[in-house]
Amino acid sequence: MDSMSDKPDDTKGGPEEVDARDAGSQMDSKHTKGGYDQADTSHAEDDQMLPSKEEVTPSVTIIEDIKAAEFDSPTYMKCKNVGKAVIVSNFMKGYTKERGLGLRPHAENDCDLLEKALTELGFEPLDGKDSRMVYTNLTKNKFTALYNKVAEKNNYRPKGDEGYTCVLFIVMSYGRSGLIQCHAEPGEKGNHPFVEQKDLQGAFQPQNNPSLALKPKLFIIQTIPEAGDFSDSPGDGEKTETKRIPREADFLTYTSDEYCINADHGNYFIKAIVEVLEDKKESALEIQRVFIRMNKKYKEYRKKETKKIPCVTSSLTKQLFLV
Repeated sequence: MDSMSDKPDDTKGGPEEVDARDAGSQMDSKHTKGGYDQADTSHAEDDQMLPSKEEVTPSVTIIEDIKAAEFDSPTYMKCKNVGKAVIVSNFMKGYTKERGLGLRPHAENDCDLLEKALTELGFEPLDGKDSRMVYTNLTKNKFTALYNKVAEKNNYRPKGDEGYTCVLFIVMSYGRSGLIQCHAEPGEKGNHPFVEQKDLQGAFQPQNNPSLALKPKLFIIQTIPEAGDFSDSPGDGEKTETKRIPREADFLTYTSDEYCINADHGNYFIKAIVEVLEDKKESALEIQRVFIRMNKKYKEYRKKETKKIPCVTSSLTKQLFLV
């Protein structure tokens, strides 16, 4: 499930970029070293790296505590809690025409629909059931602090039967492939700053939090251009882009980086996600089937437009069932 686009995208040339066409072989044979885009030539990191016992605190599960059955199982271990979920929307109040960015009228409703669907599946907010999953209009500093909190400050594998099956991080923002645009600090002049997608996902490596070892890390990232930016418009067949491949195992990323708003469906990338998650006819939501169906819905909503299908890159090593 490395890519579900209609045809593979080429990448921009350069020695430090991973070609999406080779994503499957890259992820199956070896990880990348030092980040998401730099190829590993040392062959020294074929196995998932984990801290030694001396490097972790006693309150966090260490690698020796993970039973062999979990390593050998064809499915990820299901815990009492489905997972932690965070939804970030930088599309709401705060972006102004004077700063070169417009508002998204459907953004608040998109957040509400996503939160409802995820709550019904059993996902929990970061700060407990009485809080919200939604965080809006974040500056670069606040966004960085949030994803570090999600990645490093939680124990996803506590003792006993608690614990979380996975962690889900959703971002809706302006930007482009691999870059997430945040709000400028209050009073700050100039362009709104960017956060690199690889830095967001890099924080979730188990080197930073051993309790994330063998836990699926799921990312849904929408970075769409302004309505007047037609660099991804129908008929632009020459555009190329870099697909960001996670370095470690157990990552899955679902990305869309083009304008996908119309009068019939609003933000039809989000609508496709919500409709699939809320489909009561599906008794077993295996993650690969989930994203196949999301892309099918997306194609239905875009009608006759010849735009790209959202891209899935995966280094999951097992099946993941959400319910």
